[in-house]
Amino acid sequence: MRYTHLPIFKDSYNLSFEVYQRIKEFPREYKYTLGQRLKEKISDFLDDIVKANSLENKLENLESAQLKLECLKIHLRLAFDLKIMGKKSFEFVVRKTEIISKQLSGWISYEKKGQSKLKI
Repeated sequence: MRYTHLPIFKDSYNLSFEVYQRIKEFPREYKYTLGQRLKEKISDFLDDIVKANSLENKLENLESAQLKLECLKIHLRLAFDLKIMGKKSFEFVVRKTEIISKQLSGWISYEKKGQSKLKI
């Protein structure tokens, strides 16, 4: 498990755990629709982080992860606006997604710099 040491993986895993915990509290009508979508988004995001760490060319998976994180944010906002996620929970997950987003942007920038050096 070469990815468990990564701060972005640790934060993403913690976010994933928090999202799963919150979904347990969703009303039944949303648990299997919006709740399931949230689970899929966060799981797919984690998969991209793990894949990116194991590949030589990480950029494609990192950009895919970035898109999935943005989609996750939209679905989390929807849960908040529908009043199925409380303000404290929403603020916590938003802070976590912002931290992760910054880490991801840094990793993408690093990889782009590395690729531009290879082209020279």
